[in-house]
Amino acid sequence: AVVNPPSPQASMTAKIATVGPHRRLGEARRLAHRWKGRVFFAFLDQGAYSLANFVLTILYASWLPLDTFGRYVVVWTASLFIETIQVALIVASLPAIVSRHGRHNRRRLDTAAFWVVVGYSLATSVVLVAAALIISPWRPAYLWALLAVALANPFQRLYLLFRRLAYIHDRQRIAAAMAACYGVVSVVGAFILVRADALSLASTISLWGIGALAGIGAAVALGVKRPRTMRSATIAWLAIEIWRTGRWLSGAAVANWISNWAIFPLIAVTTGAGAAGIIRALQNLLTPIVQFNAALHLAVLPRVADKVASDGDHYGLRFARRGTAIFTAIAASYCAVILAAAHLILPALYRKPEIAAAAYLLWPLALAIVLDAVRQASAISLLARRRTRIVFTARWIALAVFAGGALLLSALIGFAGILWATAAASAAGAGIVLASALSDNRTETH
Repeated sequence: AVVNPPSPQASMTAKIATVGPHRRLGEARRLAHRWKGRVFFAFLDQGAYSLANFVLTILYASWLPLDTFGRYVVVWTASLFIETIQVALIVASLPAIVSRHGRHNRRRLDTAAFWVVVGYSLATSVVLVAAALIISPWRPAYLWALLAVALANPFQRLYLLFRRLAYIHDRQRIAAAMAACYGVVSVVGAFILVRADALSLASTISLWGIGALAGIGAAVALGVKRPRTMRSATIAWLAIEIWRTGRWLSGAAVANWISNWAIFPLIAVTTGAGAAGIIRALQNLLTPIVQFNAALHLAVLPRVADKVASDGDHYGLRFARRGTAIFTAIAASYCAVILAAAHLILPALYRKPEIAAAAYLLWPLALAIVLDAVRQASAISLLARRRTRIVFTARWIALAVFAGGALLLSALIGFAGILWATAAASAAGAGIVLASALSDNRTETH
């Protein structure tokens, strides 16, 4: 039998069929390589930053008297309030704005974002100074601490901005270098203060600004361009866009801070600063997994926003399912290990019997963190789709749950009830955000 040679058209079809899978496989490999680098440096960034703060919390809890450490925690929550609003209103809004408007204007957007953050930094520092002067007659121990926060605050705000810009521009290695410089300077600075017998509430807080300044210096040295002057109209335009995108998130951030972090000043007022210090020492054991998931959030959100912008909302729906499962499994596994080994870890790290005796309070703290992992992953999908109002609504419903639960449970079981109320609030917020992320509602007003 004679086999007919393939026609030119058939040969071309066979060639395409052969090359197609190889080409797709090559593209998949290149994509996997890029993501491997992104995730590695994101983990390195968050790992170095969280490790430094983890170590510093252990050192300060060990070195400072428990009441002084409790005051440190209260002031830290004030700084965290400012940071939370910045992240929600500015930092979390930038990826979506840049994905839609910045393909050819990223340099101008970076500069405008710098000046927006400068304005926010100055405004919040003025508020801190005013708070220090108002509080000092009744709580003189907080005067110099709040003034130190006011000085460190601008450097902390710019550190967060430069870090976010590194992720937006897909240069996670710069963020990792910033975190490394911050960590080294902060930890070495703490030991210098101890050796110089200069460790105090104000001096430890001053290290926040020094460490942040070191990180900013690393970013500039590695290629983040220095800011330049810009027309006020461009800055105003970006400020309006940030407000449109993040206004619901900023309100949600306030509710989140109240339900998760206001417990420290609340406990300090009702039970004493020392009790707030104990709770923070316990919570510190769980912060590594929070920072780990935050690293995933930083690495994934800009890319998910880009994919949603190019492929449509169905990509965000798919991520809501898979991302939530991954974030939650990681958090639950870590918390299970900490709960099982708490009786060994607490005495070894802190060497304070008051902290070790409170190990049972890790249960509500761990539950709240696992539930927050559910909310965090689901929120990535909503942020990428610019559906932020539901995040705002969920936070305030969670706050209502926290307020009611704290009043009821604290009356029944003391300040431990405040922690269980936090877990209940996390459950309410996570359920609402997850349900919204899994729905295909495209009619929400942003």
